Amino acid sequence: MIKFVCFYLCVFTVSGFLYDNPCDVFPKYSGGIPSYNNFTTTVNVPAKCKNGTFRWDYPKGHAMLHFQNMHGMEMKICIKDSLGGTFFNVTDKATNERLGPFDYETYACLQPTSEREVVLQVDAPLDLRYMGEFEYRIYK
Repeated sequence: MIKFVCFYLCVFTVSGFLYDNPCDVFPKYSGGIPSYNNFTTTVNVPAKCKNGTFRWDYPKGHAMLHFQNMHGMEMKICIKDSLGGTFFNVTDKATNERLGPFDYETYACLQPTSEREVVLQVDAPLDLRYMGEFEYRIYK
């Protein structure tokens, strides 16, 4: 019975990693991973997403994380660490307020807004890291 349960847990875990979830977003590079600290890239979160992850492998510079609010409804964006995401500095570009602190258990949230677009600036640390990832949730 234990082997049976372990087998199914492994299958579902591996299939979860292979599933291409459009709400799990990350920077896409052309020409290799940038090596300079003033690099900036844009990452769009699909408007239909209510939760997902932001993952950044070998982060350098800044990622501008765009959340669309197609209908101008009030929404609140919250983030929580999922794997080394706490070394990112995350700033709401509309208010220049830093979001945090956040950790594995506690979500840090922006003030509710009805803006058509919310942009979070995610700053990579200056020292080289393999990757960082945080979860996001959108409450409407």
